[in-house]
Amino acid sequence: MSDSKIFNKNLQVLRNRVKQRRKQELYDMMNEENNSIQDKIALIKMSFSELDQKELTDSFKTLIKSDNQTKEE
Repeated sequence: MSDSKIFNKNLQVLRNRVKQRRKQELYDMMNEENNSIQDKIALIKMSFSELDQKELTDSFKTLIKSDNQTKEE
């Protein structure tokens, strides 16, 4: 592989790690007991702006799918 391809591949891996770490940090902050409901809403809005549209769409699909399964039972 050329140096630029290796660099771009490593850069993408690093971006994915940073994104995963940030999502985990936001999740942990949302679940803190000391936060008020307004803080949690602000964190959720912030997480929506940071997530990719595809990830956001997929998360709603899984939410709707699980909700439909619950209604069927």
